[in-house]
Amino acid sequence: MTEPLRDQTEPDPSQPGDVPADDDGTEYADPDAPGPGLSPPTATESLVNALLEAGPEVAEHVVRAAQELLLAAQTIVDAADKAIQEQHTVRGDRREQGDDTGPDDAAGAVRHLDLAE
Repeated sequence: MTEPLRDQTEPDPSQPGDVPADDDGTEYADPDAPGPGLSPPTATESLVNALLEAGPEVAEHVVRAAQELLLAAQTIVDAADKAIQEQHTVRGDRREQGDDTGPDDAAGAVRHLDLAE
């Protein structure tokens, strides 16, 4: 059997803008031609590259600084939790004494949320 005739003309590699194609139709470019440039690195890539270039001492220092920041954040959260517990204690003491006229009983008072709901 003979193959059907093709109406396609093969591109001329000497013409500018023509990209030669394989038998399966896949186009390819000249491997020696300059390709598209790399996109600039992201901020994270720049940070990682700088840490790798700086050495292990700098990376260790950055990790310790991050630990200190986490400890500071934990201290703030613990202090806020303690303040809330103190407010609940004071509010409970007032209610036990029968003083329900304080601003805590207003419609906008902070109430404990039940997480199970």
